[in-house]
Amino acid sequence: MNRRDAIKNATLLLGGVLSASAISGVMAGCKAEPKGSGWAPKFFTAEEGSTLEAIVDRIIPKTDTPGAKDAGVQNFIDQMMAEFYQEKDKTAFRDGLKAIEAEAKTAHSKSFAALTPEQQDAVLTKFDKEAYDPGRDKDAPPHFFRTMKELTIMGFCTSEIGATEFLKYDPVPGSYKGCIPYSEVGAAWATS
Repeated sequence: MNRRDAIKNATLLLGGVLSASAISGVMAGCKAEPKGSGWAPKFFTAEEGSTLEAIVDRIIPKTDTPGAKDAGVQNFIDQMMAEFYQEKDKTAFRDGLKAIEAEAKTAHSKSFAALTPEQQDAVLTKFDKEAYDPGRDKDAPPHFFRTMKELTIMGFCTSEIGATEFLKYDPVPGSYKGCIPYSEVGAAWATS
């Protein structure tokens, strides 16, 4: 799958709107790559990185296929924020992560990453309802949770894991075998 197709699929999944920052990041080659357990964020603080990792793991959890965390989506979001988003968007995103942490501590007296999956889902459901509230002012900047979901889905769909194990993947033009005996080919092919 090429980047244009990945963007098109992500756009369809997100309801037709992608930010210019998100598109420019993917077109520049930013993609999710699993880095193993030693991930150290370059834009986010360590605490924000833990929160981010837990959130993407709840948005696309691991099932019979790998989830967003397995695909390295937290790395993708960190790189996108560091290199492609404007300062006002970065600030809104950081404030959103702080709001999730505050909600987790108020409701459960623990950080978001330390909550059970059910508790995490309850916290995230509140922010999801806010982000997609039909009464939300249409002129207001996008809710940070909408951006979070946008980047999570885009990062997952453009990752190798997402493209090969979740989406339909047909490597075109296929494998190349440059040096094989003619007897294995069977016949010469002509194209018109």
